[in-house]
Amino acid sequence: MKKMFSVCLMLILTSTAVMAEHVISSKKNPAFLYVLSARSGSLAGETLRLTDIPMVVYFSDRPARIAGHMSLKDFLFSYNKGSDSFKADPPNGVLSIYTPKGNDNIVVEIKNLEIKGNVLICSVRILEGNALSSFKNASLFIDSNCESVQSPACRHGTF
Repeated sequence: MKKMFSVCLMLILTSTAVMAEHVISSKKNPAFLYVLSARSGSLAGETLRLTDIPMVVYFSDRPARIAGHMSLKDFLFSYNKGSDSFKADPPNGVLSIYTPKGNDNIVVEIKNLEIKGNVLICSVRILEGNALSSFKNASLFIDSNCESVQSPACRHGTF
């Protein structure tokens, strides 16, 4: 009986250590998502324009649960920086456009970001969905991880 108890205890301790290591490594290198909300925008061909984006929101998934804001300028800087950046490996995202009938979601690959005044301009390749030529109240959800963007979010919100 003692031997059976010892074996069970060892199995529990081993599995707990394995789960704890997953949590620890996820906190060290969390994956981040970014949200850019705009008051208006347009999509003509492969050019997406988003106007009046006050801040970029970033957050990680469990277990790290890191969240914060950064300026659009800081996001653009991190987008273009490094050989493993978003510029080198363009991310996918969802352009979610609010309409009175609900959301219109378009899945895109996002490339070549630039800021002109209060407008973010980027090239996109539509992967799924149909875009409205102009719209109001939209959010661009971008997925990434720390290996591809060296942003303030990847430094746990410290600039």
